[in-house]
Amino acid sequence: MKRHFIALTLAFAGLIPLQAATVSVLVIETGFPSGTGRTQSAAVWESGIMDVLFDAGHIVSNAPILRIPAAPDSEIPLQARHDFDDARLGGADFFVMVLLLFPEEDLEHPREIRIKVFSVSTGKLLYESSVIAKPWEDSGEELADARKSAERLIPQLVHRGS
Repeated sequence: MKRHFIALTLAFAGLIPLQAATVSVLVIETGFPSGTGRTQSAAVWESGIMDVLFDAGHIVSNAPILRIPAAPDSEIPLQARHDFDDARLGGADFFVMVLLLFPEEDLEHPREIRIKVFSVSTGKLLYESSVIAKPWEDSGEELADARKSAERLIPQLVHRGS
């Protein structure tokens, strides 16, 4: 009897679709004059989001952190198209773009963080959120906020039949 139960359980387990998606993450910093070094915030947000997605069972990759002069006018800025195309060629299901918008007067902390999720197969924007940044006491607080934002992405990463 026990063997039949185990066999039946394994048979039904094979019918349950896996929820793992392949996700490519790109962090973009905006608002910096040329020649300015990288910020800690970019690495914190990249790490926080990738960790949560990985812990949720998704296959996660990233592109190098990108810096552009100002917030983009288009959904996917021209400078990020190469990374989006790489995600498509790599077989990613979703492209997560994290925009860190820095004010000119404070280049230490972003003023706003915009997170966008795109379907790689269609190029359509599936989800967008915006977080107004606060002055974090340390990178641990900022990492906690990045993780909270990433947790809101998880329901968006369900394969939608392309």
